[in-house]
Amino acid sequence: MIKYSIFFLFFVSMVAPALALPLDTTFTVYKDGEFTTQCQRKVKASNKVTAEVTDYLVTDFHNSPGHLFDWALKDLGLQEKKNNELIIVFKSSNHDLKTGITHGVFDIEVPNITSFKNIKVDAIVAKTKYLNGTGKVTADIAYSTMLLDKAYGYITVIPQKNNEQLYVTNFKIKFGWFFNIFITQNRYKKIVEWRVKKFTDNMKYESEERQKNDK
Repeated sequence: MIKYSIFFLFFVSMVAPALALPLDTTFTVYKDGEFTTQCQRKVKASNKVTAEVTDYLVTDFHNSPGHLFDWALKDLGLQEKKNNELIIVFKSSNHDLKTGITHGVFDIEVPNITSFKNIKVDAIVAKTKYLNGTGKVTADIAYSTMLLDKAYGYITVIPQKNNEQLYVTNFKIKFGWFFNIFITQNRYKKIVEWRVKKFTDNMKYESEERQKNDK
């Protein structure tokens, strides 16, 4: 099974700044070779339902990451090759229960330029629940050969009025030396930013669909 995606999608920044922004917004800040993207979406679903969806996200990441391409990561990288400037092919993953690390293996292709085989990426994904109803799923790239210098992010669920929630996805990334040269700010928008937005939209859709069935 071969699926194309930017799998290193997931998250960073602080929750507080999000509250001062329009509820549905996406933006990226670039500084000193590091990209920070934030996307937030208002969700018409209960805290109970969004908690189930974020639990589902973590469980799938640990146990069956390929299934994520059917919902949370749906349509994040299935374009025709000619329209994709960077292709990451997910090959396999294994979750280590003792360390909490998920070990992933990918192939990376820069169309018409070069390709890299069996790139290893280790990630730690976990969820924290707070007494006020806020929940946060964090993802930290602990190790990556060539692809990333560092990457960290999270998706937070913030309770709102009228039994609604706010999804805030934050993602901070600094690429390894080759990709840091290749990925300009314009390419970043084409390769990563829209995927952060699409991931958040997918989480919103899953939550609202479950809310309909929960009634």
